[in-house]
Amino acid sequence: MRRSRDALPGGVPTPSGVLSLAAATAGVVVVAVSPYTLAAGVLGLTLVAVGLGRRSGRAFSAGAACLFAAVVVAGALGMAPSFVLLAASLVAVSWSVGRNGLTIAAEVGADTPTLRVEAVHAVGTVALLAVGASVGFGVFLVATGGHSALALVALLVGVVALLVGL
Repeated sequence: MRRSRDALPGGVPTPSGVLSLAAATAGVVVVAVSPYTLAAGVLGLTLVAVGLGRRSGRAFSAGAACLFAAVVVAGALGMAPSFVLLAASLVAVSWSVGRNGLTIAAEVGADTPTLRVEAVHAVGTVALLAVGASVGFGVFLVATGGHSALALVALLVGVVALLVGL
């Protein structure tokens, strides 16, 4: 259970911070379908990085909200529902794992070996989102046989419901 005592600037545990930033970056890449979504995504990614670096829950949450707004706008601009679901899941992973890292850093400090706790949380988050997204997308495909705006809204509501469940 030994891990290096390295931490991101500000003291967020490295595994959570790196995974959160990687998921946020991948989410920005997926939603970069227009200048608007790219701008919101880059702003969100910047705020997520600042929030993790300074242990600021407000900046981190604002960044996650910008990322989610970029996903919603990309969906409204006609991005395929499968990509909307992927981007929303990446944003959810980024938010959940990053928030967990901030909580760990606040409660036990960044120098405590926390790799197992972080790994269990990350794997649980990804598994929950994968199952929920798969079921939701399966229902979408069966129910619509195509792509509709209502189905897109239903997918986004499902992702928000999963976030509440986390």
